[in-house]
Amino acid sequence: MKAKRLAIGVLLAVMGLGAGSGQWRQVDQIMREKLGLAQKILEAVVTSDWVALETSSRDLERLVDDPRWAVLKFPEYARHSAEFSKAIQKLHAAAARRDLEATPDAYVAVTLQCVACHRYLARARIADLPQQP
Repeated sequence: MKAKRLAIGVLLAVMGLGAGSGQWRQVDQIMREKLGLAQKILEAVVTSDWVALETSSRDLERLVDDPRWAVLKFPEYARHSAEFSKAIQKLHAAAARRDLEATPDAYVAVTLQCVACHRYLARARIADLPQQP
C-alpha cells in the first residue's frame, strides 16, 4: 500500500512540475522500462544469475543515458540522476566481479537512489501547491 501511495505521489509530482503531456508520456515510458529492468536485476541477484545481472545492469546504464531520461530539467533531478547512475555502475562492477557480498548491497543502493529521487519529486510537488489561507 505504501508503494502505491509513493507511485501516486510521484505521478502527481512529475505532472505538477510542469511536464507537458508529451513529456509525461516519455517519463512514464522510461520509468516503466526502469521498473522492468529493476525487477530483472532483483531476480538475477537473488538467483545469482551473473549473466542476466550483467545484461540487465548494462541495460539500465544505457537507459539512464537515453535522452528521454533527462526530459525533466530540474537541477535536483539531475543530481539524483547522477547518483542513480553511479549506483548502477557499482552494481554492474559487482556483477562483473561475481561478488556475492557486494552485489546485493549495490542493488539496495540503486533502489535507495531511485526512492530518494521519487521522494524529491513528491516534496517538490507539495511545495508547488497553492497555500491555503
